[in-house]
Amino acid sequence: MRVDEFDIAGASDIGKKRSENQDHFLIADLRRQLVVRQSDIAEDDQGEIFGCQEGHLLVVADGMGGHDSGEVASRKAVQASAKYVLDMMHWFLKLTPRDEDDFVDELANCLRSIQEQIWSESPAGQRRMGTTVTMAYVLWPKLYIVHAGDSRCYMMRRQNFQQLTTDHTIAQQLVSTGTLTEEEAAKGNWGHVLWNCVGGGEDVVQPEVIRCDLKEDDTLLLCSDGLTGMLSDETIRRVVLEQTCSRSTVETLVQEANDAGGKDNISVVVCRFNHPRNCNSFSDANPCDTTIS
Repeated sequence: MRVDEFDIAGASDIGKKRSENQDHFLIADLRRQLVVRQSDIAEDDQGEIFGCQEGHLLVVADGMGGHDSGEVASRKAVQASAKYVLDMMHWFLKLTPRDEDDFVDELANCLRSIQEQIWSESPAGQRRMGTTVTMAYVLWPKLYIVHAGDSRCYMMRRQNFQQLTTDHTIAQQLVSTGTLTEEEAAKGNWGHVLWNCVGGGEDVVQPEVIRCDLKEDDTLLLCSDGLTGMLSDETIRRVVLEQTCSRSTVETLVQEANDAGGKDNISVVVCRFNHPRNCNSFSDANPCDTTIS
């Protein structure tokens, strides 16, 4: 799928209550390309013969740690994720079903690598600086998500709005084990206490990995909890359905989150997959698969 067939936009906003924005996001394209100077082959056919878009990287990171530590952690996470994926470019030239598990392991190692970097640059004896990381890598028609924390990745498919990632909070753990109901968890104090993130303590990050097959007209949305803390899933779904492009979707979501109180920094990335063309990768029809390693 070519980059001009994706509709992608992102934004990060400080919100109404914070004095600093500790969120960061990234939208990046990685490609192998041959530039045609002259040919008698029609321009529309050249992409099929001479090259195509290799990959798209989407990242949202929400920092924590007090003072400016959160901003530093999330910025380093976004920068390091881009460099790590760029260093893995050799995978993009040979990815097959046989290689996929190794490829996913390398993506998970990205979060471990970021954590080591954050730890190494933290003051001696202090490892409070940390960040959530939700990273989506698109190699059409495959989607790979690597995630730690309570930022989220959603998918809209035929009006069905689904959260693909799991919130790595104590509250969600208690809900998953049946200790609390969703309603009880929403009223408690555990909703923003993370058991898993990049940095933020002595524990080694446990990356959650999700694999999906994408379809034409799917929409992907990554966001920090500054959005989901202000807007319900149903409200986010409504905005995604009502807006006709990613830019207006992002702007409307940020505005509505601020109108609802804007209690935290708000970061949103939206990608709409329109008019796909199968130019790379393989196709087996597995549903979304999630692992935590």
